[in-house]
Amino acid sequence: MNKNEIYLEIKRRIVFLDYKPNQTLSFKELAKEFGVSPIPIREVLILLEAEKLVRIVPNSGVYVTDISFQDLKDVFEVRLFLVGLAGRLAAQRITTEEIEKIKILLEKIKQTKKRKTLIQLDSEFHDLINYSTKNKTLAETLKRLRNQIARLWFFAKENDDYSLQIPRDFEALIKALEKRKSDECERILRKHAIHFIEQIKETLYTEDSFK
Repeated sequence: MNKNEIYLEIKRRIVFLDYKPNQTLSFKELAKEFGVSPIPIREVLILLEAEKLVRIVPNSGVYVTDISFQDLKDVFEVRLFLVGLAGRLAAQRITTEEIEKIKILLEKIKQTKKRKTLIQLDSEFHDLINYSTKNKTLAETLKRLRNQIARLWFFAKENDDYSLQIPRDFEALIKALEKRKSDECERILRKHAIHFIEQIKETLYTEDSFK
């Protein structure tokens, strides 16, 4: 594995809770597992620290970050604004080929019954939308923000209504994208993000927590 592949794999494990919050990560064990020296592992963990997925404590170790309530409030506020912008730009710039890829992914979302697979496909769907804006900075910022909150989905209780709403939202979004309706795309993506926040509020926090 090269450094980028190691980075993506460790990040995936954190986001999808294969590594739990506050779990200790060992340079030596990771280097042994991936068949590399500790140097690229250290470089990867520094990148993940910048994304607030791990914290490196000198003379102590490396730890998967806890899920900070205040940080999450900040992330939700920023992400809610940026997903709307992504919707507007995607409506203006998405290609026919990209829409077809999104349709194929939507069919996979409709068919899956596994929660972890749904979370992964949902993430891929948002990536396709975000990169269709042709604004790499926006797409990568949204991806980092999503990685910080995706772990919450695993802590929330399963909700069939919420899972069923996801493909409905995405189907409506595709129709709006095909018609190049910027306002509608913005509205759908903001509503989708708010729905996720409400799902988290319902299962993890009191109603006053996000006010």
